[in-house]
Amino acid sequence: MKPEITHLVCDCDGVLLDSESIALRVLHEHLLPLLKNPADGDKLHHAIASRLGMFTELLLDELDVEFGFGLNVAQYAGINTAVGIACGDEVQLVPGIAEALQKIALPKAVASNSSTDRIVRGLQRCGLLALFDGHIHSAHDVGRPKPAPHVYLAAAAGYGVAPQHCVAVDDSVTGVRAASSAGMHVLGFTGVAHDRHGMRQKLLDAGAELVFEDMQELPALIAALLAERAA
Repeated sequence: MKPEITHLVCDCDGVLLDSESIALRVLHEHLLPLLKNPADGDKLHHAIASRLGMFTELLLDELDVEFGFGLNVAQYAGINTAVGIACGDEVQLVPGIAEALQKIALPKAVASNSSTDRIVRGLQRCGLLALFDGHIHSAHDVGRPKPAPHVYLAAAAGYGVAPQHCVAVDDSVTGVRAASSAGMHVLGFTGVAHDRHGMRQKLLDAGAELVFEDMQELPALIAALLAERAA
């Protein structure tokens, strides 16, 4: 008999809050003037978009190597701060997520690579914070960002349940890998992706059991998983 699913664990950016497009814009604006070859603007845009969901510091590390920016400590801090401020001030809900969560009766948690402060401010601003009853988990607090499973394991432990009793929703390759490595059932979401078709296959390859692109589908998908395990 398959383990019963009793809890829902959501990534934050790109699943609950549509902040990744904001981060993409701010990162591109700050890094574009630093390009050695101005013609690489589109390449930079794609490189940032393909890494959304990572720690901003790790994302900047990889871009620094790829494009040879030579970022110093002050530039790292300034860009990271600019991303955090913009996401906090401009963040919007992912379309349909509030209605979807209201229809899902499972206890809910957040597992994100973002800082706890940024998660809480964003959810509070958009009216979702109370739905998670304090179960907010940041990779900053567990010491290992996704794709390591630690933040998803912390979310399960916070409720005192085994990971196999949780279903996770994530929109990034790193996040899907993290949830899958933790032993959770994983649904991939592509609703705010810049290349939905390409991301769909990447999420499946990373371990998602299925991928969807409209949050209105989520309650029915969860209900189907529950029914399958009750049969």
